[in-house]
Amino acid sequence: MILPEFDYVSFNSIEDTVGFLARYGEESKVVAGGTDLMIKLGTGEVKVKYIVNILDMANLGQIKVNEHRVSIGPTVTHTELACSPIINKFAPVLSQGAAAIGSPQIRNQGTIGGNIGNASPAADTVPALMVLNSRLKIISQRGERWIPLADFFLSPHQTVLARDELIGEIEVEKLPQDTPFSFQRVSRRRAMDIAQMSVAVILFMDDNGERILEARIAPGSVSPTPVRIQEAERILKGQRASDRVIELAAAEVSNRAIDESDLQWLPEYKKPALKGLVIRAIKDAVEKRGWI
Repeated sequence: MILPEFDYVSFNSIEDTVGFLARYGEESKVVAGGTDLMIKLGTGEVKVKYIVNILDMANLGQIKVNEHRVSIGPTVTHTELACSPIINKFAPVLSQGAAAIGSPQIRNQGTIGGNIGNASPAADTVPALMVLNSRLKIISQRGERWIPLADFFLSPHQTVLARDELIGEIEVEKLPQDTPFSFQRVSRRRAMDIAQMSVAVILFMDDNGERILEARIAPGSVSPTPVRIQEAERILKGQRASDRVIELAAAEVSNRAIDESDLQWLPEYKKPALKGLVIRAIKDAVEKRGWI
């Protein structure tokens, strides 16, 4: 692969980085792992004068936990997410999503900030982040702002991020231990392919494990931008996890995914496949606690 000419710049501080972006953001691309950007540079899809490396800033590669939230730096790799004791304890659905990405080489190099910022509808971490009620800290020379993850995406590969801004932090909800969850995906040929469709599920059950107090369902690769299917979540709320209720919720996910996008993203023939995937995910979640 032959790359076009560009200048590679790297800074040790966020202040210097956003200062550079304030001056040259229109001619720049921020890079951490570079697993998506390098391909686009090689194909000519992207042409820039400057590549701005953010890997040298150690504070962007940390995972921290407080009373209610888990903070993840944008340069944390997928391997680090999959192996982190903090993520596995308090946000295990994200660990499962990160572990599903590509090959070991891609997981070792690719970062969560890049997976979000690339805004691919097939990003494996995003459905998990959606059900974790995630939010992003956006940094520029003008200051900081927080936005819900769901408001970050405008269309495939397009976000609200301005050229002089970068993702400084990802915050996810800290789940109670043993919260039932599942991440399921289907790829075209083999596990390393991008997801043809995926789904992340979190369930909150009553103390006896008999009824669902709250459900969160986010499919992936079936709509231009990430969505939570709240109508399906309401079907499960207050119900026992019976086959009938699970099937009704799964059918609502597949129907609503078409309603909220168009047939380009979820052709009619894919509806049964998505329904089956959601059934598998919900059952996998409740089976983790022996409730089905």
